[in-house]
Amino acid sequence: MNNYGPNVLYRNNGDGTFTDVTEAAGVADGDYVGAGALFLDIENDGDLDLYVGNYLEFDASMDVDRMVDGMAHYPSPRDYLPVPDALFRNDGNGTFTDISVASGVAAVSGTAMGMIATDFDNDGDVDVFVLNDVAENFLFVNDGTGHFTEEGVVRGVAYNAYGEENASMGVDAADCDGDGLLDFYMTSYQDELPVYYHNTGDGFFEDVTHLTGAGENLYPHVNWGIGLVDFDNDADVDIFIANGHTEDNIELSSKMTSWRVRNQILLNDGTGHFADITDQAGPGMQLVFSSRGTAFDDLDNDGDIDAVVQNSREAPSILENVTHNENHFLFVSLVGRQSNRDGVGAHVLVVTDGRRQLRERHAGRGYQSSYGDRLHFGLGEATQVETVEIRWPSGIVDRLENIPADCWIRIVEGTGGYATVPLRR
Repeated sequence: MNNYGPNVLYRNNGDGTFTDVTEAAGVADGDYVGAGALFLDIENDGDLDLYVGNYLEFDASMDVDRMVDGMAHYPSPRDYLPVPDALFRNDGNGTFTDISVASGVAAVSGTAMGMIATDFDNDGDVDVFVLNDVAENFLFVNDGTGHFTEEGVVRGVAYNAYGEENASMGVDAADCDGDGLLDFYMTSYQDELPVYYHNTGDGFFEDVTHLTGAGENLYPHVNWGIGLVDFDNDADVDIFIANGHTEDNIELSSKMTSWRVRNQILLNDGTGHFADITDQAGPGMQLVFSSRGTAFDDLDNDGDIDAVVQNSREAPSILENVTHNENHFLFVSLVGRQSNRDGVGAHVLVVTDGRRQLRERHAGRGYQSSYGDRLHFGLGEATQVETVEIRWPSGIVDRLENIPADCWIRIVEGTGGYATVPLRR
């Protein structure tokens, strides 16, 4: 857990209790304002390392007087110094070593918000995409040994299509258009569009937000949590965005938005083009809060994905997916043996009726969030999965065939088979 002050690491005792092991583990990382963290295996050695996003160097004694149209507003990140992020290598014994400088991630300073670890270029090692608030984003490219080079500008994800930096918030990665490549979707601030970065297949990205309808209705609001999720099980990922302003008096200076607003959902037409269906998405999408982080899983095991939304200064919202159609699904859980036990970083390719869907196992995504640990695939009308192929971080590839739809399977690395996990329906 990172926050204002040193990080905190709680070890799960296995009985519903936790022990603070921060000092013993060596992950405190000084006195920063933290804005997110994720686990990843930077060198594919079978244990999970820790990446920590640092927001800025905050000085409580510094008085920032920020007025907009004669009204007091919160300070901007530009009023403070940016700081480098931190990377801790897992030593395999419950302790970590700070390799921020040696790994290259401390070579640049930013104002980190959302982040995701992903093998966007399919070269077998994990890279890190870091969103920075009112500054250019960073894309740390792994050379395969756990050393990173920042290449955000070169790769096309530092700025939007107009060459402008965004007040970037949350990020998710998924194959939005079915081409077998992982794209990025990034949420942003009021009077800015979120950005859909399309993976062009050669290690580069382009902003296709306008071309795909993936953000126009979000322009008035501050966007935070983000999920690229197949809500209707039609074999393509849709977009869920959590909205809510930072200023609880924004109505005094803006007619476009408010402190509490609806969240939004964009439906994929199957080609990576989107339409805002919030008005038709049921009472759960008409709730008005100032929302932030969002997590997704099938909470009631009925085959579709539900959402839990954290709301600022109020109780969270639990949104049950009540979509009624005849589409089918598959859940996949991974157990690594040579790779890390959670299978973080694995790529899973599912083929049904010739249609290919790619998912990647993450441990930290969105805006200060992490999702359920099983991968979900909507199958449309298909009642059987032709193949499931898992590319593990170790390089091992498992391939399974002829799996029935509407089930949850668990795959252990290198065994070539699977076990069915009961679903309570």
